[in-house]
Amino acid sequence: MIKIEPLFATDYAQTKALLRYQPDYVPAESRCSTSAFFFRGLAFWQHWLPCRMHLVPSVYVAKEDGVILGLITVSSTGKSKNCWQVDHLIVHPDHRGRGIAQELLRYVFALFGSQGVSHFIAEVSDQNSAALTLFGSCGFRRCAKVAHYHLRIAPEDLAQPMLHTGFRLATELDKQALLQLHQEALPPDIRLIFSLSADDFAVSQLPVEKAQRLRETVAKKKVWYWLSEDTDRKVITSAVKVVAHGPGDYHLEFAVHPGWSELANDLVAFCINWLRLESKTAFLFARAYDYQLRLGEILEANGMERTGGFCLLAREHWLRAKHPKKLKIDKTVSLPGVSSPAINFPLATERNILN
Repeated sequence: MIKIEPLFATDYAQTKALLRYQPDYVPAESRCSTSAFFFRGLAFWQHWLPCRMHLVPSVYVAKEDGVILGLITVSSTGKSKNCWQVDHLIVHPDHRGRGIAQELLRYVFALFGSQGVSHFIAEVSDQNSAALTLFGSCGFRRCAKVAHYHLRIAPEDLAQPMLHTGFRLATELDKQALLQLHQEALPPDIRLIFSLSADDFAVSQLPVEKAQRLRETVAKKKVWYWLSEDTDRKVITSAVKVVAHGPGDYHLEFAVHPGWSELANDLVAFCINWLRLESKTAFLFARAYDYQLRLGEILEANGMERTGGFCLLAREHWLRAKHPKKLKIDKTVSLPGVSSPAINFPLATERNILN
């Protein structure tokens, strides 16, 4: 009998062995080290709390006679925690075809959907036809195409002079404007899926000092933004979110207002060149959606290499009421009396007289 339960730290050895069967064509940020699963196993206590109070990604495993056959990892995409992403879905090759992956997905849908979660998303490679079929059978639909890029910065790479000086670091006062920028850059259906809020763009205040001091201060932060703005219209026109997953490991997320799409090349060039100055050896990762005009071409023009194409899948979860109330329709309609008609049409006799 297969049983689904939270991941515990005691399952670390089996989890480490199961991660060897993870497909090669997965997004770079979805690849998680085995040590990270050990620390997530230590947070087993969060599974008895509401999902809005989960501090780290949630991991659930499918067991049969104490042996782990598959696992699923989900993480929230924003502070509202109305949308959760499926980061990992792995089943041992010897036990595929038994419906374990479907049951893991249904378990997550039932558990998180019962707590008010409205959307689930996943990124699946174009080459993984089996995974696309699996998610499609579980109610996911294709929303957008995603291309992933990477660039290795070597010590011998020379940084170009800073030609684009119209960018600055985001401050605490910019979070509402950053939210507005991302809302304008997203298509309406995807905007509804992610359910972003201003708290998703909160940044800590950075002291503006000398360039070298500022570079050292920013490097210690995990997340920061570079942005450009139109001071006359008081609107942010473009921004890049830099996430430091570790020393020399940076993930870039670009957002350009549709009305200022010509700024995309300057934004990409500025960000890559600034990171060249900041780090002698680093790996940069970025993604480009199909609704971001020419962003993929601009990334390649600035030296980034395309690593693969993915599909952004989304599933809407609607919670059905256990005891739906019967609707009562009031058929009685009362309209106020009209004192005088809006348009006066001549009577037939008057029409004949006029003719």
